[in-house]
Amino acid sequence: MLRLTGNPEERNFLKEVIQGSGQNLLECLQCGKCSGSCPITSDSVQGPRHLIAMILSGMKQQSLQDPTWWYCVSCGSCASRCPVEINMYQVATSLCEMAEKNGIKPSEPAIHLFEEVFLKSIRKNGRVQELKAVMEYNLRRLSPFKDAAKGAKLMLKGAINPKDMVGRAKSDPEILRIFKRVEQMRHGE
Repeated sequence: MLRLTGNPEERNFLKEVIQGSGQNLLECLQCGKCSGSCPITSDSVQGPRHLIAMILSGMKQQSLQDPTWWYCVSCGSCASRCPVEINMYQVATSLCEMAEKNGIKPSEPAIHLFEEVFLKSIRKNGRVQELKAVMEYNLRRLSPFKDAAKGAKLMLKGAINPKDMVGRAKSDPEILRIFKRVEQMRHGE
């Protein structure tokens, strides 16, 4: 496998990923056990092995735009099968932060939008209010009736309550404190 050519920018990118993730990617054997066990690996999402290969080759732009880390479900299969115990979820998180810092738009905007809506619901209500979250997500994707039939079935079965749409849950000070601390950490405070 091709490794870094010595270009300082390539070395800096690798060093930044290693420091940000706490994972020594130089130990990667490229054995493929991570991608072989990864539930998201497909033709369009080439998986952790390919992503590590790009990072080790100094392909910063391609690595930061790769959909693999957006699709990561943090199941831990890669880490549990890796003979050198590389945790790809930590690598994915590091790449996400680096992409945001570098102003790179998400390769999977729908996933990014869902994460925003999900966290907004938790911040406001202390938990996810599923009905509101799905409705906001669909409205922001300009498909407001996408899940209407499913929603009606869930309401008839009592799984979701339309009353959740009215009123607002009281903000939990502990949840707000957690979000504030995360924001401080993101800004290096």
